[in-house]
Amino acid sequence: MKNLINLLTVTALLGLSGCGEKTPGAAAEKPPAEATEATAALPDRVEVSAEAQKESGIKIEVVRRGSVPETFQAMGRVMQDAQKPHHIMAGGTGRLETVSAVLGQTVNPGEVLAVIKPTAGASVNATTPHKGIVTAVHASEGDQVNEMTFLFTLTEVDPLWGVLDIPERSLSSVKTGQKVDIKTAAYPGETFKGTVAFVSPEIDNVSRTVKARVAIENPSGQLKFGMFLDATVRTGAYFQGVAVPAGAVQNGPAGPFVFIKSGKTEFTPRPVEIGREKDGLLEVKNGVRAGESVVIINAYLLKSEMMKSQMGED
Repeated sequence: MKNLINLLTVTALLGLSGCGEKTPGAAAEKPPAEATEATAALPDRVEVSAEAQKESGIKIEVVRRGSVPETFQAMGRVMQDAQKPHHIMAGGTGRLETVSAVLGQTVNPGEVLAVIKPTAGASVNATTPHKGIVTAVHASEGDQVNEMTFLFTLTEVDPLWGVLDIPERSLSSVKTGQKVDIKTAAYPGETFKGTVAFVSPEIDNVSRTVKARVAIENPSGQLKFGMFLDATVRTGAYFQGVAVPAGAVQNGPAGPFVFIKSGKTEFTPRPVEIGREKDGLLEVKNGVRAGESVVIINAYLLKSEMMKSQMGED
């Protein structure tokens, strides 16, 4: 991006005072009220043509005040032995005339899985009262059965049970009832919803993680046993105020700053006070007002060219 950005001569510091909008229970964000060491260390503004902005992939976003949910990440897996099994019995004595259910088949309540032909009288249908997947077939056509003979084992898959490995550092943030967003490699564009149902009282001495069982909504049966899970657990707490993607914040000699779009081709480097970080978002406690446009992608390119200009490079 040589010669991409023309750094304007520093003439005077921009007026950075002003009050942001207020929300009950949260402090209003505002830029620094007066010149400080941080503002003095930054140039007044940087100019980039509209064409250069497009070519370099610089992306702008209007910052808005809102509640950003606090979360933490965990990995896990769908565990077959954690699912609820149901055993389907013959319900009659006789010969197993037909077996219509096969291993791996999804069945619904009321569906006929087998027919028993008694030595006398009408045939008896073995049906399922549950929805699930046939995970075991215990008898074959022609077998002699009685009322207590197990014919099939069904396993419920909605909800599906996942087991997450909660890092020790996040243990204080996890509890039953929390909502979880689940993603998998098999369906990268989809998010499955879950709820923390149980947190183990024991920590693994090797991995330093705690097992947490999560009930995952799986109405279409897309999730399968053994799948790896990438989980985002919502703690129930929120950032109250302004948050920006971590890539928007650059580090300077006097601290962190962001680039504010102050004109069609002009950007103002603005010192900021940063708070907590969650899932790639940084809380901005001071320095940016809601409604201002912040560079959120490729801000480091602006910083690089700004530094070159400050050092007198072409």
